[in-house]
Amino acid sequence: MKKTLAVATLLAGAASVYAQGQLNFADYGGAVNATFAITIWSPVTGATAGAGEVQGNSSGSYLATANPSSNTPDVPAGTTTYPGATPLGGGSTGSGPTAFGNGNLWSVELYANGGSGALAPVSGTVSPFFTDSAVAGNPGEWNASASVSGTSIVTFGGPNGTAGAPTVPALSSVTVAVAAWYNGGGSITSYAAALTQSPLVPAGMSSSGSVALTGAPNPPAVLPGGPSGIQSFSLNAGGPASVTPEPSTIALGVMGASAFLMRLRRK
Repeated sequence: MKKTLAVATLLAGAASVYAQGQLNFADYGGAVNATFAITIWSPVTGATAGAGEVQGNSSGSYLATANPSSNTPDVPAGTTTYPGATPLGGGSTGSGPTAFGNGNLWSVELYANGGSGALAPVSGTVSPFFTDSAVAGNPGEWNASASVSGTSIVTFGGPNGTAGAPTVPALSSVTVAVAAWYNGGGSITSYAAALTQSPLVPAGMSSSGSVALTGAPNPPAVLPGGPSGIQSFSLNAGGPASVTPEPSTIALGVMGASAFLMRLRRK
């Protein structure tokens, strides 16, 4: 009997180690996720095409007063300011890449690795931003339950794993980040695609952080926040990118043209 119990205990321990790792992709949620909440902002004043991202948590809270029960500021609070920027989402009106308040026009995606190497998109996590601040949540935060099979839980690997997620067992660590972009009303389906648009569209990515995944029946791990984790950020500015030739390139062009004219004059 004792031998049977010992074997069962060992098997249970092995199952907990090799279970599929899980992560809660939610950005807020009170008791569900009390240690992490960020705000994703539109481009700040002075941001230039394809550049101008700002990183860091702020001290404010941006929820409409109609729903004070979900009034969640950045967690942990910081001191970064975002001049001229507004949190993405919160409503459902407006069109085009400057309609920052229409959450349907903006998407977010989790990036992760299997513990080492470059971060890669977890395609099954693409989510819109909240579109009704009076009911659904804070502007600047995303509706993760609108994807990931109707929940906010990302499963790393296995036959039931979230699309695009690497295979990572429980108790192992992953590095994650959050990307956001203008989705063109659904026509731009990933952050990578947003970076190839011409003209450019607003897009950006957070800082990264590492977290140890958990496995069922334990609650999923929470996104890592704080100074060494994922923090609030603003998108870069859209619009056509302007490329100014280097002075050396201009000089070479002038020299070439001069040589060509001198050759014609000799003839």
